[in-house]
Amino acid sequence: MTMTAQEYRANARQCLSWAESARDPGNRDAFLDLAATWVGAAARIEHVARIEKSTAGEPPLRRMGAG
Repeated sequence: MTMTAQEYRANARQCLSWAESARDPGNRDAFLDLAATWVGAAARIEHVARIEKSTAGEPPLRRMGAG
């Protein structure tokens, strides 16, 4: 099952919540890093979706940059 960008961002918000609650600075940093990873992944899948939408209906070689 594929997750949506919104679900990725929800995971990021959960990580931020855990970071706020973390007493150990190392754990806090780990949660913040994980949140950033989720946000970055959401941005990447949105970027790919925009590319796929903009190239929909074009010949396959054009989509690959060969035309």
